[in-house]
Amino acid sequence: MPRKKKVEEKPKKVRQRIINAVLAGDKAIIKEDFEGAQSIHDKGYFGEFIDETLELSLYESLFLLEKGRVKVFDGRKKEVTYNAFMRRAKKHDYRFYTRYSIYRDIRKRGYITKAALKYGADFSIYPRGKNPKNSHSRWLLFAVSADELFDWRKFAAMNRVAHSVRKKLLIGILDAMSDVTYYEIKWKRP
Repeated sequence: MPRKKKVEEKPKKVRQRIINAVLAGDKAIIKEDFEGAQSIHDKGYFGEFIDETLELSLYESLFLLEKGRVKVFDGRKKEVTYNAFMRRAKKHDYRFYTRYSIYRDIRKRGYITKAALKYGADFSIYPRGKNPKNSHSRWLLFAVSADELFDWRKFAAMNRVAHSVRKKLLIGILDAMSDVTYYEIKWKRP
């Protein structure tokens, strides 16, 4: 009698719940669903909690929208599409596309990324697997388009800021093909 082949079942994908976020100026907020907000925050350290409201940056919101984790609505409860979101974001920041493309790339590589406005940089990058609340960022990331003018004074200022806060300087350059190249610059005393 022939033996029956054992058929291995594929593991079922756990379907993640889509959370609703509302655009509010230069942020998207999740207020109605604390449990959903908590899961988004805990799984990728997205956003910051203010009381029981999760505030997401425009970069975080668009990234989560692309990944199908959130739906974004405007103040009139109308769903915002990717293209409409991009148009709105560009009104807040004319360099949004460049910054977002680099943000998305570094996030997809598994790094936790937070805004670094207090340092004058675009983003702070944390080591993989590290909680931003319990560790320090390793790099300050400046997002630059390949066709953007870049002078030595700006470069020196970036380097000085990174060095003064004991971080490594990382410059992400977005080219015309939407590929990102990273350069890590280290301070060297002669």
